[in-house]
Amino acid sequence: MTTTSAGENPTNSGPHEGVPGAFSAYRDYIPATEGVHDESVTADAKMRPDYCTVLGSIEALGSERLTARLRETADDLEELGVTINSKDGNRPYPIDIAPRIITAERWAEISAGLEQRVRAHELFLRDVYGPGEILKAGRIDREVLRRAPGYSKDGHKVPEGFVRAGLCGLDLVSPSAGEWIVLEDNLRMPGGLGMSHINRRILEDHFAEILPTPGKLRHPREAYPIMREAFLAAAALVEGADADDDFGLCMVSPGETDTTWYEQNLVSGEIGAALVTADKLLVDDGILYRLDGDHRHRVHLLNPRMGEEELFGSEGADGLKLGETLRDVMAAGAVTIINAPGNGLADDKAVYALVPDMIDFYLGEEPLIGQVPTLLCSDEKQREEVLDRLDELVVKPIDGYGGTGITVGPECSEDELEERRSEIRETPARFVAQDIIPLSTLPTLSDGAFAPSHVDLRAFVMQRPDPDDPSRTIAQTAPTAMTRVAPVGTMIVNVSAGGGGKDTWIKS
Repeated sequence: MTTTSAGENPTNSGPHEGVPGAFSAYRDYIPATEGVHDESVTADAKMRPDYCTVLGSIEALGSERLTARLRETADDLEELGVTINSKDGNRPYPIDIAPRIITAERWAEISAGLEQRVRAHELFLRDVYGPGEILKAGRIDREVLRRAPGYSKDGHKVPEGFVRAGLCGLDLVSPSAGEWIVLEDNLRMPGGLGMSHINRRILEDHFAEILPTPGKLRHPREAYPIMREAFLAAAALVEGADADDDFGLCMVSPGETDTTWYEQNLVSGEIGAALVTADKLLVDDGILYRLDGDHRHRVHLLNPRMGEEELFGSEGADGLKLGETLRDVMAAGAVTIINAPGNGLADDKAVYALVPDMIDFYLGEEPLIGQVPTLLCSDEKQREEVLDRLDELVVKPIDGYGGTGITVGPECSEDELEERRSEIRETPARFVAQDIIPLSTLPTLSDGAFAPSHVDLRAFVMQRPDPDDPSRTIAQTAPTAMTRVAPVGTMIVNVSAGGGGKDTWIKS
């Protein structure tokens, strides 16, 4: 297993001795970390009843049974192909068995804020790739769009009224008890929905004793009918589609070598979509088909699990790049692509700073959920503040994904800070800066004991056309989420940095 200076990465493999005592120790002693709250503990340092119950159930398994089941879990994940790449080869995706628990009331509040945010994003994408009303009103600087790496001319080819962001992933953190804020928006190619299901399946298959009685929790599988309904409604907008049609849903993937191949198989199967590689797609006479042996089937909705450049640059079944022919089919309204080309604009870190303005401009509402205050280095005054406070801020490239290119001021050496300072001065528009937001912690198994690990949360919102108003959409938050866990002693939850996951229990 990958180790850190603070101990082992939370994982589902390897021996874990002395576990029962470790659980008791977590109840009795919570390390006091300034500015960080533990979701399992009350303000007066008492373990919350729901967590007492589940940790007690795990403790009752005993060290020997727990160790054996963790090994079985690792074997199961490896056999399924739920693995991650490491310097030592593939290893099972680390899943921690102590869940995150969210009440129904809290989830309803979170959902309302996310749905509002996603609806504003959809209107923003339609607008900036269309009439540009928000630009004409001076609410957003055109230079922000011009500089955004996610801005794409192909976004202008999406037909009016087509849904652009049918599946959205929003990353949240809880900086204090009862408070949730959005850390990032993912409207380009969000993943993780299937992993929320896999996290639950592991508990069902290997640790059923710790689960509440049926009906107490929402199940991750409830997300799939919502996703399928949203995709079918979007497919129904396609030119020539009929309500009685058996709409062709198709997920296109780089193939079995992709690290999320198992998840793609799972999700596509659950929503009734074919899973193919690009060489099984064919454009003929203005229609997109997928090939299945000697048969071809019309594709009404294409869900790419690759970037738009890779999609359009891939060779189809005829040996030619999909490129212009697929773009023409999309522009003619003969297929809908979800998520649409050009959506990377909404993922841009500089655009993130403007979401409250979008909500006000398009919806005439105040945001129902907060976000991290963000400084734009392209603005001279804000840039000077960033440079003055560089040692205490997080600085991010506007097009960064997966934590790449980020500097965390307090963790940087003087040389690293000076290098980042030079980069900001040379190309200021490439960067934004934010205050460090403390991620909450939860009990996570590490080195045979439960220790506080930092966590974040990815929630999923689906959008479908509003049948009563074609200019609007209906957004619905799935009753599932993916909790990501940082290795003990760090705050980086990304898998590439050794992070893992845990099941998210949303109460009914």
